[in-house]
Amino acid sequence: MGWSDLLKDKSSLATAVNLVGDRWSLLLLSGCFFGICRFNQFESFLGINRNLLSSRLDKLVESGLLVRHLYNENPKRYEYQLTDISRELRPIITGLATWGERNFTKEDAPFAIVHKVCEHKIDVVIHCAECGTHVGNDDIATKINPGAGPEAIRLFENMSATAKIID
Repeated sequence: MGWSDLLKDKSSLATAVNLVGDRWSLLLLSGCFFGICRFNQFESFLGINRNLLSSRLDKLVESGLLVRHLYNENPKRYEYQLTDISRELRPIITGLATWGERNFTKEDAPFAIVHKVCEHKIDVVIHCAECGTHVGNDDIATKINPGAGPEAIRLFENMSATAKIID
């Protein structure tokens, strides 16, 4: 199963990675959470090439992760604002940043993500949406959804057989 098959079969992870899996898209969204919302601000904050910046912003707008708002008529200038679905990415971006700091950058990271109230570092945890129980790595499983196509079912069965061998 190749990348295009994963997208065609609506793999949730492949779809998400396709939208925000490159470094610039995640950093642009992170910048929005930080209060950066204008083209020139993104350009100077990230040091990103203008053509690449324009391309990534267009992709985020087209996918519904950002909304473009005109803030200056002549010349036309836009702000990029987060949407509800991009706000849902905050725990994911926070999780990646805290994981990176904990395991790689340590105290050398230029920024820390903290709780506004007490100013201590945040820890991202997973909980069950139904019962609210904290879910650890060993408590996570993958199951096949009822609408999965035959290719996804075959892949799942192969992965399950391999996982049983590895375990």
